[in-house]
Amino acid sequence: MVRRAALALALAGVPGGCAVWNQLPFTTAKADCPAITRASAWINGMPRVGTTVHKLIVAVKLDDDRPWLLTPVESGTGETLVLDLSPGGPAFAGNAGYREPVRQPRREAISITCGGRERARIDEITIAM
Repeated sequence: MVRRAALALALAGVPGGCAVWNQLPFTTAKADCPAITRASAWINGMPRVGTTVHKLIVAVKLDDDRPWLLTPVESGTGETLVLDLSPGGPAFAGNAGYREPVRQPRREAISITCGGRERARIDEITIAM
């Protein structure tokens, strides 16, 4: 940032300096993806009074001291749930979670992505009764 400010000041007095400034490449900051230390998924099949909807719950433990958010991403197949990991959200630091009502047919796998790459895959979804 300091280098860009110094460059802007240097180019301010140069004829055509603004044209050079507009052609400089700008980089946008991307979230660095933390290491996933544990990822699990289960279906809460416990009977409840007043509701029959069961929930699919995904919990991720991360090697990071910030809270993270799992957001569903459209995928070509309905059997695999794709969740994108990004900074923020209501989770405790170093954790991320996601919940959705169980749908039929049930999900067979969960893919967790970050930065455009798959970082973890859950192939076994436990049913808790």
